[in-house]
Amino acid sequence: MTFHEDEIKLAKMIMDEGRTTLEFLYYLMNHKGELSFTLILLSADNMKNMQSLVKQWKRETDILLEIDKENNIYMLICQSTDIDGGKKFGEILMSNIYMYNSLSYCVETEVKTTFYSVQEVIFKMVEQYIEIKHYKESNKVFFAKLEELEYK
Repeated sequence: MTFHEDEIKLAKMIMDEGRTTLEFLYYLMNHKGELSFTLILLSADNMKNMQSLVKQWKRETDILLEIDKENNIYMLICQSTDIDGGKKFGEILMSNIYMYNSLSYCVETEVKTTFYSVQEVIFKMVEQYIEIKHYKESNKVFFAKLEELEYK
């Protein structure tokens, strides 16, 4: 099995942009108690104003990270949002992107514990994202399930 260079670079860009923010959220989870969040990895083909659209819809507590502006890839960290709320939000964003005649790709995961490392969370999402892009499964929310990570 091999991966395209762009897929490996995507994982690196997400790690570079998201690691410190996620590590801080993990710190809060470990020291301040009840905290959970949903990560949304979202992209759109051929859309010029995606960042402003996402900014328009996000809440003040949502953290928007620009992963790759040229390819319209963004990550949202939605605090105090479970997977159902994340799915609804992802669907709202994708329906707005669709109005611009653009295809969107969306992968989400809910983080409720620090059991999985930041790296595992990001890599699981990237793996799912690569798969849906490969099969051109657009305009639908997909879930990266951390429980499916295997330890040997």
